[in-house]
Amino acid sequence: MSKTFETDPPDADKESESRVSPVGEDVADDDKVGYRRPPKSFQFKKGQSGNPRGSSRKVQRRLRRQGLPLDDLILENSQTLLRIREGNRTSSINVKEGMIRKLSALALSGNRLALTASLKMIQAAEKNTLAEALDHYATYRDYQDQYAARAKACRDRDLPPPLPHTDDLHFDYNTFKLKITGPINHEQLHRLEKILEARELFLKMIEEQRADAEECAQQGCPYSPKDLEILSLLENYLRFFDNELEKRGWLPRIAGRKEA
Repeated sequence: MSKTFETDPPDADKESESRVSPVGEDVADDDKVGYRRPPKSFQFKKGQSGNPRGSSRKVQRRLRRQGLPLDDLILENSQTLLRIREGNRTSSINVKEGMIRKLSALALSGNRLALTASLKMIQAAEKNTLAEALDHYATYRDYQDQYAARAKACRDRDLPPPLPHTDDLHFDYNTFKLKITGPINHEQLHRLEKILEARELFLKMIEEQRADAEECAQQGCPYSPKDLEILSLLENYLRFFDNELEKRGWLPRIAGRKEA
């Protein structure tokens, strides 16, 4: 009785070789795991971004906006800049200003709804401005009326006078707002004192230099270039202190030392 043997298919050897992994496991080439070959479940799908949420900056901005309250989100969007062209000039305005301009243009063109909305908006703005002006004026008058008693209380307790001083507090009848022309705390008062002391010193030095120059001119001797250079340097320092006072809106005096 003869035995029959089944022969392997022609590609059996190749298939068996392909299923032998480097570590001796029977795994297909597509299932190999190693250097730069993560498991299939962790591989990116073809045509799919590796970061589906987008770039980190965009994600942070999106998450921040999602977490904003509605009022904050509306106000933030109202500040978005728009590019507009007026004749040959291009400028930037925010959404809020653009909407007001658009509404005004519609009102002027005869749109009744826009005209009514514009008039209501103007009346509300005027009412709010008037209320704010009255509030500022009431604050100004109350401060003026109460300052004497507050200053006396500070003197009785050996404390420095309250700031700002009443002479430094002004109500601007053009803008209907309060304006302060002096220090509002004792740190600023100390700074003002130092500036004024230095300013007085340089004023005296400039007067002395000019007196020397006039005396030399009367005696017929020319003023030396070095002396002129010193005078110019002193005048530059004086301008620096004046600019400091002007930049801070302070009058050139020490109001905080005044008695009530």
